[in-house]
Amino acid sequence: MTKKALIDSDVILDLALARSPFFENSRLALGLAEINRVLGFVTPICIANVHYFLRKAGDDVKAKLFLSRILTYLTVIPVDHRIVVESLKSAFGDFEDALQHNAAVQHCCDSIITRNTGDYKKSKLPVYTPDEFVCLYQ
Repeated sequence: MTKKALIDSDVILDLALARSPFFENSRLALGLAEINRVLGFVTPICIANVHYFLRKAGDDVKAKLFLSRILTYLTVIPVDHRIVVESLKSAFGDFEDALQHNAAVQHCCDSIITRNTGDYKKSKLPVYTPDEFVCLYQ
């Protein structure tokens, strides 16, 4: 069975902005979704965050082109009323991380991929860095 993973904004930004030394592992982790070894998911929050930083780093057209390309192999999952309410009540220190986590749980993801694993200490799901995630599939 194919695993389902929620991809956090930082992983996508590492790829988009070629951030060293994180670029290669993020590229490999996202590549697993691109070749359908895993099902990759993002939230609208992630897409908005990535667009914001890419627009600041370059221009709006390039940001939208990049996002359009990655959305050919990543699926946007909704953040609905229930997820927002659960996130407001959660023990997560960061509301955005709570939203991401609760969306992943509601949509039956198997894991979360992020460089900021410490932000997900309260996670009900396994949380991996891109390099840890890639190692699971080698």
